[in-house]
Amino acid sequence: MSRSIYPALSGAKAAWTQMEVISNNLANSTSDGFKQQRVAFTSKRINPNALGNSYVAVAETVADMSDGNVESTGVDTHLALRGRGFFMIQTDDGEVLQRAGNFKINHEGQLTNQRGQLVMTDSGPLEIPDRERIIIDRKGVVRTETGGEVGTLRIVDAEVVTPVGYGQWRAEAGTIPVEGTVEVLQGVLEKSNVDPMRGMVELMEASRHFEAYQKAMQTADELDGRSNELMRKSR
Repeated sequence: MSRSIYPALSGAKAAWTQMEVISNNLANSTSDGFKQQRVAFTSKRINPNALGNSYVAVAETVADMSDGNVESTGVDTHLALRGRGFFMIQTDDGEVLQRAGNFKINHEGQLTNQRGQLVMTDSGPLEIPDRERIIIDRKGVVRTETGGEVGTLRIVDAEVVTPVGYGQWRAEAGTIPVEGTVEVLQGVLEKSNVDPMRGMVELMEASRHFEAYQKAMQTADELDGRSNELMRKSR
């Protein structure tokens, strides 16, 4: 078999991965707080006596943490962050990070996300006395309408985060304070930072690249077939 088929195969595999990532971005273009993923590629050279001289591979898939647009809802429990940071959420499997601020108050007067998981403050879950209306300033300090302070939202960052589904992330090496670099907005929601038009263009480009690699593999296979046929006839 011709060695030229292997570099083309690696390119097709990388293009397929890119299409999967872009498709997931587009599917979440209306998800609150969603952060699009980006694929980085690398070219690697291997032993020229092995399967081809070089090939392409996915170097890494990273999240674009730039802010999404905000949309006013007028709901007191809807929050958005400006700047790099995350809300801290308590789950049954430990603490996770979340960017979407579409929160609500449960029947126990606690602030939760849409899955019923608790939103954390610096001193534990945020509990609203007597389900009063809350006012949250840009630093994340939560007060009731009567002026009583009930906590400060725990907003953190992390150097390395891994998506765990449902728009949540896990900090792989611990969290770090944001130290006033993040603002909290009340009564608005951060939307996805995916640009659907740009995503569609990128998806078409990746699809064309995949098709080109497919044709290259087909050509290599056809040339192998012709070479084998010529060798049989020459015997």
